[in-house]
Amino acid sequence: MTAALPIGRIIAVIAGVLRCDPEQIHATTVLYDLPGFDSLALVTILARLEDALGAEIPAEWIIPEAFASTGALAGLLEAAAGVASAAGNRP
Repeated sequence: MTAALPIGRIIAVIAGVLRCDPEQIHATTVLYDLPGFDSLALVTILARLEDALGAEIPAEWIIPEAFASTGALAGLLEAAAGVASAAGNRP
């Protein structure tokens, strides 16, 4: 069973990739406003979160609105975890 990642874990991954203080990142933080957040950082963050989640985020879900805030990204990951869990429960 795949479980959603806690917001603290998501923040830690973002802070690690961007090399910033996790205390500066909150659920309402706009990811595009963080120093160093670019397409390469986005790919790296997604790869690390997918690994931690144990599920792949469908490509069609990777849209700008999913990165409007850390909370929005958490919602995307929660949805991906739900899809992975449902797929794992099928006969």
